[in-house]
Amino acid sequence: MDLHALPRACLAPLALVLLPALPARAPQDGARAFQCPPCGSACHFTSYDAAGSCGGCGMALVPLASVPQVGVLLAPDADLLSIALPLGIFAGSDAVRAFTVADARAKFRAGDALDMTPQFTFAEAPALDVLVVPSTFGLFSDELVLEYLRRACARAKFVLALDAGTLLLAQAGVLDGATVPGNRFLVERGKELAPRTTFELELRSARHGKFLLERDARGALDAVLEILGQLAGAEVAERTALELGLGEGR
Repeated sequence: MDLHALPRACLAPLALVLLPALPARAPQDGARAFQCPPCGSACHFTSYDAAGSCGGCGMALVPLASVPQVGVLLAPDADLLSIALPLGIFAGSDAVRAFTVADARAKFRAGDALDMTPQFTFAEAPALDVLVVPSTFGLFSDELVLEYLRRACARAKFVLALDAGTLLLAQAGVLDGATVPGNRFLVERGKELAPRTTFELELRSARHGKFLLERDARGALDAVLEILGQLAGAEVAERTALELGLGEGR
C-alpha cells in the first residue's frame, strides 16, 4: 500500500496526538542542512549533514531552508480545536513541517481532554515561516511568551491567531492600531490588557499584512488554506481542500 497516496488531512489531528512527542532537534538543524521532505511520517523531523536519501522513507533529501516551518503555540488551558485544526491541516498538506512549541517541554492538557508535549521549546525551535497562536487564557502578561511572540512574528511570513490568541498578540504589541475580531470577553479585557488594539464584536475575520486573525476556530480552515496557497501554491491548497472533503472550486 502506498501510504503517501492516502489522504491524511482529515486524520492528521488524531495522528498528531497519538504519536509520541518527537525529540527536539533545533541545535542539530543549525548544523545539518538537509532533511526528508514533508511526507506524513515522523522521519521528516530528522536532519542530515549532506544530501542523499532519507533513512526512514527513502525519499530524496531537500535543503532544510526550502521547507516552510510552521509552529503552533501550546499553552495551559489552550483550546483543543484551535490547536488541532490548523496543526492537522498544515501537517496533512505534506507541504510544510508543522510542529508544536512552548516555553518548556512540559505536558499540557488541552480542553481537559488531551495531554500533549511540545516538540520544541522556544530556545530549540527553528525560525518559523508560519506562527499559529491558538485561543488560550493562561498566558496573558507572561513576558517570556510575549517576547518569543515578538521575535517569531518579526521573522514569520504569516501569523494566524484564533480567538483569545489575538489578545496575546495584541499584548505583545504587534497589533498596535489594528482592528481585530472580538467576542464580549475580548472587547472588555482588550481595553485593559491591550488598549492600542481595537476588538470589534461584529468582526469575524481580519487581515493585516502577514496577520490572519479569526474570532473562532471555524475561521482557521479558510485561513490555513489561504496560507498554504501563498506558501506552496494554489494546487497544494486545492488538493488539501479536496482531502478535507470541501469539494472543487475553493
